[in-house]
Amino acid sequence: MSKFTKMLAGAISAVALMAGAAAAQDTVGVSWRYFQDERWKIDEAAMKTVFDKAGVSYVGIDAQGDPQKQAADIESLIARGVKVLIIVAQDARAIIPAIDEAKRSNIAVIAYDAPIDTGDVLYASFDNVAVGRVMGEALLKAVPKGNWVAMDGDPAQTIQKVFKSGQMQAIQAAVDKGDIKIVAQQNVEQWKPDVAQALMEQVLTANDNRVDAVLAMNDSIANGVAAALSSQDLLGKVGISGQDGDKNVLSRIAKGEQTMTVWKDANALGDVAAKAAVEIIQGAKIDAVTGVKAAKTESGASQPSIILDPVAITQDNLDLVVKSGWISKDVLCNGVTKNPPKACE
Repeated sequence: MSKFTKMLAGAISAVALMAGAAAAQDTVGVSWRYFQDERWKIDEAAMKTVFDKAGVSYVGIDAQGDPQKQAADIESLIARGVKVLIIVAQDARAIIPAIDEAKRSNIAVIAYDAPIDTGDVLYASFDNVAVGRVMGEALLKAVPKGNWVAMDGDPAQTIQKVFKSGQMQAIQAAVDKGDIKIVAQQNVEQWKPDVAQALMEQVLTANDNRVDAVLAMNDSIANGVAAALSSQDLLGKVGISGQDGDKNVLSRIAKGEQTMTVWKDANALGDVAAKAAVEIIQGAKIDAVTGVKAAKTESGASQPSIILDPVAITQDNLDLVVKSGWISKDVLCNGVTKNPPKACE
């Protein structure tokens, strides 16, 4: 090989290495806690749209509801040299060592939808106290008295405590008056519908089916609750709450089989988090990203946050999710045979 050829080969190799480093710097890694939930696919699509426009690469990994796997996933993304990590935490405490490693590698972290109790990550979510509050308010309006069941989320996740605080803001007075009797409270590990179904079946048996409302903490749990109620011919006779605006749940609301869900526009949240990641890649500090305001973590630390407002969806305002393009009228109204809501007329 001639001297010139060697020099040329060396130059090409150096350019390739520089290009590889640049590509790594312009990659965002997303760790999903349990990607099987319908809503995360919507969040992901919104993120990818932003990243594609900005010329930023995307890598997503599903932790499959396993905190240990999620910690390993985050370490894998760090090893890939991502510039920003977006984390939907399964167990925020379990991944703190991995987050510390990211900080040591100068990788910015965005806690997505689920909080991480540290002041040096950016938190992007909805007002989760308000999520719980509007959930409780809507179910209380529909079922102001009777036997209620509280089907809460995974006990390992801080976020379920936040939702719970909002729920109790809405219903505590009715509980204190005796209008509402909480006949059972269950935590659903990993928010899984099959776990929720089994727990709800046990509650129905223990209470001889005398249940008037189920304060289900999200739509995955509500799906399990609905299956249990259906097997006892109680679907549509018992109030059910939820959150996330899953399409099958919206259809159930249209048919009068579920009372409400909290619509957290995943398109909007995915969009703002991805734009924040792009700004960080372009040099912005996490506390200087567009839309950031100071908030408090569970332990009281100041944390830069982007907080969006949730909306309670009932039969009365289903048209909102249709007009937004979240769900088509055909899908929403499929199977609606009697007493159609306005959105299905």
